[in-house]
Parts: sequence; structure tokens; C-alpha cells
Amino acid sequence: MRDRDSRHQYGYRGGIVPGLLVIGLGLFFLLDNLGIHPALLDMHNGWAWLVLLAAVVPASDAVQRYRRVGRLDGPACRSLLSAAVIAMVALMFLLSLPWHRWWPVFVIYGGLCMLARTLPAADDPSN
Repeated sequence: MRDRDSRHQYGYRGGIVPGLLVIGLGLFFLLDNLGIHPALLDMHNGWAWLVLLAAVVPASDAVQRYRRVGRLDGPACRSLLSAAVIAMVALMFLLSLPWHRWWPVFVIYGGLCMLARTLPAADDPSN
């Protein structure tokens, strides 16, 4: 019961976060159909904003985990790392960053993932 209450309290999984994402996506397409092209979205890689939005899901997973267990544990770190790599890929497209210069960031990411796998999960009070 407590897990369901906490999900309802924060609006997670119950529809607020996904709902806001769908509303934002709808507004994006509506603006485009109306001929309104904000400079921020008028890029040759505008589709990469959708990839960046995908980083919200693992980031909110990490926040929820942190709120539930009260500290940054292994599962929360892995969710944060997932959000970071998704955001990095999106930013590379949005900012037209050269892959040949930035590829070592993904090697560093691999090492961080290896370290995060060694972090234990905290006791989850909601179970």
C-alpha cells in the first residue's frame, strides 16, 4: 500500500511525468503545424530533442529511488548513468559535436557503469 501511495503522492508512473511529456510533444507538433518555429527548436537535428526527452524516464527513476531509500544507491546510480548517456547522445546531435573528438566520454561512461555495478542496493522500506 505504501508503494502505491508514494507513487500517487509524487505523480510518478501514475501519469504526470508521461502525461507532461506527451503534452510537450503535442505542443511541439502543434507549433510546427501552425508555422511557429522557435529558434531553439529550429535546428537541423531537431528530432534529437525527442532523444533528450527519453533521458527523463531513467532520471525520474533515480529520483524516485533516492526518495524511497533515502540515499544514492547502486540502482539509483545506474539510472542516473543511463539518463546521462542518453542526454549526451542527444546533446551531441543538438550541438553538432564531432564524434571523433568526444568518443572518449563513452569510454569513461563504460568505466562508471562498471563501478556502479559494484554499488549495493539499499534496503527498500516500501517492500
